[in-house]
Amino acid sequence: MHILMVSPEAEGVGIAHRLVQEGHKVDLWIKDQRYKNTLRNIVNRPAAWRPLLPIVDLVIFDTVGWSHLKPLLGKLGKPCLVCNGLADMIELDRQKGMETLTGVGIQVPPYEIFQNPDEAKTLLKRWRGPGYVIKPFNNEDVGKTYLCSDPAIYEWALSTYSTSSKLLVQELIKNAIEISTEGWYNGAGWITPFNHTFEEKPLMSGGIGKLTGCMGNVVKTVEKPNKLIESTLFKIESFLKNFSYRGPIDINCLVTKDELMALEFTCRFGYDAIEALMEGLKEPVGSMLFDVASGTKKQMDITQDLMIAVRVSKDPYPFAYPADIKEPDAGMPLVGINEKNLKHIFLTDVYLTADGYKYAAGDGVLYKATARGRDVKEARQRVYTTISNIHGLDLQWRNDIGLRFEQEWNTLHNWGWV
Repeated sequence: MHILMVSPEAEGVGIAHRLVQEGHKVDLWIKDQRYKNTLRNIVNRPAAWRPLLPIVDLVIFDTVGWSHLKPLLGKLGKPCLVCNGLADMIELDRQKGMETLTGVGIQVPPYEIFQNPDEAKTLLKRWRGPGYVIKPFNNEDVGKTYLCSDPAIYEWALSTYSTSSKLLVQELIKNAIEISTEGWYNGAGWITPFNHTFEEKPLMSGGIGKLTGCMGNVVKTVEKPNKLIESTLFKIESFLKNFSYRGPIDINCLVTKDELMALEFTCRFGYDAIEALMEGLKEPVGSMLFDVASGTKKQMDITQDLMIAVRVSKDPYPFAYPADIKEPDAGMPLVGINEKNLKHIFLTDVYLTADGYKYAAGDGVLYKATARGRDVKEARQRVYTTISNIHGLDLQWRNDIGLRFEQEWNTLHNWGWV
């Protein structure tokens, strides 16, 4: 199959790597010039992507914001993923996302919309509770999401946004379990099974440090719909059907014994949950994605094991140098990657030479290691064994991915949610 991936900032390149491993012809176009060397000599990197549209079999956009191209792709008869008006509406416009949730009867934390940071400062005069979470519109970098437990921190956080940034500010909710619930939709119905994700975003073990897109997660599939699925995904199915939505959709929630509050939608691949899910697939990734995009997929052939993903990076991650400044560790060897462990690695900010794999110095995310196991202990042992056998300078990863899973899953089970 000939597959084109269009990527503004290299978020989905690990998927491109896996598709190449399966033998597909893959063209990966990345807009941001920081990633000019990413996956070089591993995946083909064309200078332009539009001329390829007539000849490819499948088009994948690795993030939202491309729905304006859906009529063109439809005219060309090209199946595509992450190219839908619903996805753009409810993920890029946080207010629409909140209104969609509440409109179908899904509770959300108390929130306010502010047209700019100065307007958001009015909240300082009526500060309440444990604090607030500030989230920018337009799918801005997760590093610009702030959890503020003190007025002084809140005021400083507002100063980091541009004067025209539109913001959603939610009340900070304590003493709840955070869990994501995902389903895949084929345009007319659900693709089974569903899955739940327990994700860790802070950079360092123990949940401290700067928020990142993801540092790791545990994914669990469920054979039958549970209360959590019925209370979230099932309530938005009419929207999915009306928009002929095809692909994954995830609702991230905070759950207590007696209530559920939805935080946001993810209407695209969730990184790095998609890599964990692909670890468990018993069918080829390429054909699975093609069938979803074509609207013919009804069931995934996937393990019932627990699946885990751990993000391995190096400085300056989670920060990045501008594209015109050379990162001092560019070209650093990544030693220990071989035919055996490549089955459990999604390469990202790496390129290949005759001497082996090297650091491409785009954003510092080198790879995502994945594993599966009958329980979380086995999955953790396998994924960290893979990581321990790959060496480079100043590599960093969290060593506690999955540790909270068993207790929180059992709690949710005892509460009747799963």
